[in-house]
Amino acid sequence: MEEDKDSKQLSPVIERLVSQRAKDKTNITKWGLNVAILLFATLITIIILTSQGIGINVVAPVAIFGLVVVWLMGWRGGRQLYKRFYSEELSSLQQKPDEKVVVRFLAQLTPREIEILNYVAQGYANKLIAFELGISESTIKTHITAILSKLCAKDRTWAVVIAIKQGLIAVT
Repeated sequence: MEEDKDSKQLSPVIERLVSQRAKDKTNITKWGLNVAILLFATLITIIILTSQGIGINVVAPVAIFGLVVVWLMGWRGGRQLYKRFYSEELSSLQQKPDEKVVVRFLAQLTPREIEILNYVAQGYANKLIAFELGISESTIKTHITAILSKLCAKDRTWAVVIAIKQGLIAVT
C-alpha cells in the first residue's frame, strides 16, 4: 500500500524509470531461477519415470505438466521479485534522485523529437511545424506520439512541462 502512495506522487518519467529498472532486475533473476528449476525438474521426472519402465505416452504428459507447474511457480516468484525490486528502486530514487539517470532516460528522444517538442512548446500546431520543417503533418503526428510515449505524457502540454522541468528544452 505504501508504495502505491509513493508512486502516485512521482512524475511519470521517474515512475517509468523505476518500473523499467525493477523489470530488468526481475527478468535477469527470474531467468536464472527458472532455468535451474526447469532443468532439475525435467531431469528428475524423466529419470524416475524411465527407471520405472513407464512408456513415453505417459512420461511426456507428466513431464509437460511438471514443467507448466514449475513455470507457474517461477512466474509467481517473478512477481514477488518485481515488487521487491520496485520498492528498492523507488526508495533509492526518493532518497537521492540520480539526475544522470533521469537525463539518460530523457535522452531517448531523438534530436528531431526535441526539435519538434521545442515547436510545440512555442505553441505551434502540427500543420505549422510540418511546414517549418518541410515534412508531412502525419510525420509530425508520428513524432509527437513517440514523444508522448517516451515521456509518459498524457498530452502535448504535459510533454512540454516534463521536458522543461527536466531541462530538456528551454522556453524563450
